[in-house]
Amino acid sequence: MRIVIADEHPVFAEAVTSLLKMAGHTIVACATDLDAAAKIVEREQVDACIVALGLPGAGQINNLKQVVDSAPGTAFVVLADSADPEGLASATSAGVRGVALMSDDFVEILRVLTAAASGRPSNRGAGAVLSMSAQSWLSARSRPGQGHERAQFLTQREREALARLVRGESTISIARSMGVRVSTARSHVDAVLTKLNAHSRSQAVARAVREGLVEVDWPANFGEWDSGGSCAVGD
Repeated sequence: MRIVIADEHPVFAEAVTSLLKMAGHTIVACATDLDAAAKIVEREQVDACIVALGLPGAGQINNLKQVVDSAPGTAFVVLADSADPEGLASATSAGVRGVALMSDDFVEILRVLTAAASGRPSNRGAGAVLSMSAQSWLSARSRPGQGHERAQFLTQREREALARLVRGESTISIARSMGVRVSTARSHVDAVLTKLNAHSRSQAVARAVREGLVEVDWPANFGEWDSGGSCAVGD
C-alpha cells in the first residue's frame, strides 16, 4: 500500500513509518497537520492515510469529514491517543474507514489498516473497522444506563467527593470539607476516576453532569461575576 502518515509527533510517525516499511508498505509522505495531509492525498495516488486524532485540524470533526469526503479512493484510518468514547464515535461519524488507539500493538493497527484499505469506497456507510480496544470502548458507550451502573459502585464518600469535584473544589478543599486528610481525599478522587473510567477530573465531571450521577446543591452565588472580573464559585 501507498500510505500517508499525518501526525505532529515525529517520533511516533517515524516509528510507524519504520514498522510499515518492514511490513512491505510504501510511505509516500508524513504531514504535521490535516491540511498538509489533504494536499498530499489529493496530489498523490495513495491507498491509505493514517491520521492522529489529536493532529491540528483533525480534532474538528467537520474538517476531518470534509477531507475524507474529498478523497473517496483513500482509506482514512484514525489513531486516537486515548480511549475517549465520544471522540471515537465522532471520528467514525466523519466517515473514516478505520479506528484504532495509539496504545494498540502494531499488529492490531496493521490489521485495522489492511482491512480498512481493502474495502471498497461504497462500503463506507457500513461502518469503520475498529481495533478490539476501540470496539470495546464504543460498545460501552452505546449501552444504555451504563453511567448509572458505574455510579452504583461508588461509595457514599466517593459520591461526596465527586459532587465536590463538580463544584470545582480542589483536593485540599475537598479534604477540608469532608474532614479528612488530603491523602484520603486524593484516594477518593482516584477511586472516582477509576470507577467512572475517566482519564481526568474534567472528564469525570463532564460525565457526572451529563449522566446525572450526583445531585449538587450549588451555592447561591455560583456563576456570578465579582467586581474583580472573576467567577465567584466559593472557596
